[in-house]
Amino acid sequence: MRIKVKNPTRFTLFILSILAVIFLISACRNHFLTMGDLRDSLSRNHGRENLEKKYMVVIDPGHGGKDSGAIGASGRFEKDFTLSLSKKVAERLEQEPEIGVYLTREDDSFISTKGSLRAAFANERNADLFISIHGNTFNDPDLSGTQSFYYHDNCQAFAEVMHRHVLSATGFIDRGVEKGNFFVLRDTHMPSVLLEIGYLTNPRDEAKMLRKDFQETVADAILMGIKEYLGL
Repeated sequence: MRIKVKNPTRFTLFILSILAVIFLISACRNHFLTMGDLRDSLSRNHGRENLEKKYMVVIDPGHGGKDSGAIGASGRFEKDFTLSLSKKVAERLEQEPEIGVYLTREDDSFISTKGSLRAAFANERNADLFISIHGNTFNDPDLSGTQSFYYHDNCQAFAEVMHRHVLSATGFIDRGVEKGNFFVLRDTHMPSVLLEIGYLTNPRDEAKMLRKDFQETVADAILMGIKEYLGL
């Protein structure tokens, strides 16, 4: 059957209009499918980024420079013990793909207590954890033990995890986990702990604390405590 068209030009325009609408609908459908695929891709990439995200840990070797800290039974300074142990901890953290590490000092530098510079250092770097490492002192040379401190209530769980691991490594008397009003704990914005590894004023404790193998064992324990708390 033959259809007679009264106005061929208008008919042609009508057909072209229909074809244009069909083309636009098809293009839009393809566009929406592409956007959906893109959203899926972004979601997958976001998941990978979370897996690759590094936790940032700040290790604070107590004292330094003209602030020698405790003077041990042998005349050695606390500042040297804390730096030696902290470097060993940092070396281990650097091997962990999901953990980044900063040291508040890497040499025998003095850090003023004014302005809470150690805490500010960690806050400015948006650290996830802060660990200040120390050696204890007392006028009774027989006093021994490992002790840990926290300040904010939401830091207690972190302190308890770290204390358990460090205590197991030192083998010293358990002097527990306590709340301590230290500025490095009070002014930090992340879970923070101050570790008193042992008493440098106790000749037996100090002799162990200055040994390389002892420090290696304690550094391993600190790493394990960090990984446990972070769920790694």
